[in-house]
Amino acid sequence: MNIEALQTRHPSSGEDAAPRVVSCRKFYDRESLMAYDPESEDWQKQLARRYDTHFEIAQVLNNVEDVPMSTYETFDMKVTPYLAQLMDRDDPNCPIRLQYLPSMKESLSVRMEHTLADELGEAEHTVPGTSVVHRYPRRVLFLVTTQCASFCRYCTRSRIVSHSGERAIGRADLDASMAYIAGNKEIEDVLLSGGDPLVFTDRKLDELLGRIRSEAPHVRFLRIGSRLPVQLPTRITPELCAVIEKHDVQMVNIHINHSKEITPLLRSRIRMLRRTGTMLGNQSVLLKGINDDVQVLRDLFMDCVSMGVRPYYLYQNDQTLQGAHFTVPLSRMLELYEGVRGWISGPAVPTFVIDGLGGLGKMPVIPTYVEEREGHIECRNYKQERVRMDYLRDGAKI
Repeated sequence: MNIEALQTRHPSSGEDAAPRVVSCRKFYDRESLMAYDPESEDWQKQLARRYDTHFEIAQVLNNVEDVPMSTYETFDMKVTPYLAQLMDRDDPNCPIRLQYLPSMKESLSVRMEHTLADELGEAEHTVPGTSVVHRYPRRVLFLVTTQCASFCRYCTRSRIVSHSGERAIGRADLDASMAYIAGNKEIEDVLLSGGDPLVFTDRKLDELLGRIRSEAPHVRFLRIGSRLPVQLPTRITPELCAVIEKHDVQMVNIHINHSKEITPLLRSRIRMLRRTGTMLGNQSVLLKGINDDVQVLRDLFMDCVSMGVRPYYLYQNDQTLQGAHFTVPLSRMLELYEGVRGWISGPAVPTFVIDGLGGLGKMPVIPTYVEEREGHIECRNYKQERVRMDYLRDGAKI
């Protein structure tokens, strides 16, 4: 297949399209890729160097799985050169490769019984005429773009981010969403997501955050969810940090699934972001064959706190049309929790959660450490040491 033709697959369009610089060429040999310094040019230019198909990335990686082009009809592929540098050249089971490169397993996922395009029922809870998902009483999810820097193969919103030019969130959508948030005084928590809000230019992000602060002063907690710092750490710049600090964004959640994603460049840019005073959290997804291992999770969570990022959630993988093969059974999820809690620092242990089908919301997954048995309260710790604490029973005399 012609490489030049592949460069034009699914061009970005629509009002929320990420900036692209068409003059930047991609790296089609390993030496050029590895010699590339992501800090040598603007982050927007790097988006134009993304790999769009397995044919392209096979020019710089070996043992890339061949998939039919029809795979991209279900879900596109986008990989920044920075991520490609982190991928093992030869190992098809590299934890970063598995997260971003298409697989024949995706065609099996599409046919599985429980897969859904919108497993979390977000469409049902989206306010008509807006891009606001209002599921919980006092907080909302504000989808501000359908664009991402790179596409995770397990993406819960693949239905909107893939071929996103067809579903672009435009000015009218943002205006209607802002009017809804401004007009509902009970909303005190707004999470900007997408897509990825950080594909916006600093100017556009500044404008949007400014509108929330000026038009909806009742919002007490303003958050941004983004994976772009992990996919392209150079997106964190002094200018971006100034915007975040200016509008008092109280929390930025990033998305790291494996310690291999934590590089010196990421650490340095996270250090820059911490200076804004915003809280930093990490949301991971539990993925079969990638991080469903006790030691992998211990390392991941401790590596996060060591750079000032609090592990927030570890999500069970959603049953998306193309990503169901990543699902880890509940029994294994409980084993992993047992292998983490008590064995690493308390602040490093995230809440393990399952997102309920159809919009039921996040439900914590926690083994039983304290329970009532035959009239007694029995407690155990992480080492399975047990003690009775009957003074916790109803009606117990103190």
